[in-house]
Amino acid sequence: DIILIVTVTALITYFHNWPPHIGIIPSESLHILLRRLYYIPIIYAAFRFGIKGGLLTSLTITALFAPHAARSMGGLFKGAAVDNFFDLLIYNVVAITTGMVVDDKRRQAQRYQETLKLNREIEERETALRQIKAYTDSILSSISSGVISLDRRGNIVTANPEAMRILGRKESELVGFPLEKIFRNQERLVLAARRILNGEQQRATMEAELAGEGQVLTVAIRITPHLSRGETVGIVITIEDLTEVKNLTEQLMRADKLSGLGELVAGVAHEVRNPLGVIRASVQMMEKEMETGCKSSELTHVMLQEIDRLDAVVKALLDFGRPSKSQFERIDVQQSLEEVILLTRQFALQQQVGVSRNFAEDLPALWADDDQLKQVFVNLISNAIQAMPDGGRLSISVYTEGGFIKISFADSGTGISTETRERIFDPFFTTRAGGSGLGLSIVHRIVDAHNGYMQVGSRVGTGSTFTVSLPLIKRGERPEVEINA
Repeated sequence: DIILIVTVTALITYFHNWPPHIGIIPSESLHILLRRLYYIPIIYAAFRFGIKGGLLTSLTITALFAPHAARSMGGLFKGAAVDNFFDLLIYNVVAITTGMVVDDKRRQAQRYQETLKLNREIEERETALRQIKAYTDSILSSISSGVISLDRRGNIVTANPEAMRILGRKESELVGFPLEKIFRNQERLVLAARRILNGEQQRATMEAELAGEGQVLTVAIRITPHLSRGETVGIVITIEDLTEVKNLTEQLMRADKLSGLGELVAGVAHEVRNPLGVIRASVQMMEKEMETGCKSSELTHVMLQEIDRLDAVVKALLDFGRPSKSQFERIDVQQSLEEVILLTRQFALQQQVGVSRNFAEDLPALWADDDQLKQVFVNLISNAIQAMPDGGRLSISVYTEGGFIKISFADSGTGISTETRERIFDPFFTTRAGGSGLGLSIVHRIVDAHNGYMQVGSRVGTGSTFTVSLPLIKRGERPEVEINA
């Protein structure tokens, strides 16, 4: 480009100083044409190199053309002298104007390119941030503990799905709300969180009971500060659901206690039954020797009735302490349930209790003792009906989950208090007049003998749900056929 500009400028200058003799073009017209041709390298230089290139070219042409313009003042072209010097001025004006326009366009183009580059960087950063957020969200969603983050003011910023499940709330019911509103009855938690936000405490760990998903959950809570450049900008609350662990621990302790107590009860019952038989025989002999209708005869009759009732209790104790050997086989749990529902139908009608079924399709077979399983169902259905003295609804559901088949009995009865729920599987514990307190203990032992477990959820005034979980038979696997309860 520079060579081209220099060459064109040199040629025009050469012909200015040594014009060719062309007969058809007057000499004055040729000089005017050559003067106009100087604009070509000036404009080209301005377009290619901006105001600096255009002005440098125009000044060079001015220096080259100035001697010719000076000579024309007293020579052949003295009438065109003013035009010559005007052209010198216009050369520089055109160079400056064109250069300024070109430089401005270039700056605009550069700013446009910089804007495009900045937009691309912003888009790339936004994409990276979205990827980081999605990755972080996937991690939080995969964590088995609930995680809640709060800002400096104590308002909830984020909550993962497990936290929503534990608290029984949707994201829209958590995000943006203050901690005090979500944990209204957890004064200790709220106080610890505020102390950590204010820098008065480093961290806090505690256990609490939270109401969520229709039941009271036992949780472990850990509160830590959210630090940014050494400054507390919020807090992070981690909530771990310990309900299942607590339930399993209680079941193990209960099973261990029932095992030892069962042996003791069986021994005592056996020792009581033998003399009880002797007493019965003696009373029967006394009754035969007495006259019919006398007062003593009536007393012996009452004694025999009480002995029979006591014998029934002893038999129940023996069944609890030393249950019979289980006869395991493949059974259809739905069919067994239907038979028990039919058996207890009249009792439900008398108590004005409606029974609804919700059985999953294609339920797998169970490897269980059918008679013992029916005993479990009878006990749980009877207890549920008795828990609704003014009538109500009993919903029986069967479904599979996590390698277990689950049978759920949900009633709309009076519910069970927390204190009572902790003891309902204890032998001889009952809240019903005339009850032996052994029904649920026997149910628990049967379920435990089937390698299963039980769960109880209840709210006073709302109802209770008893869920029996029994292991499924894996395809191609044959479980042990003899399991002693």
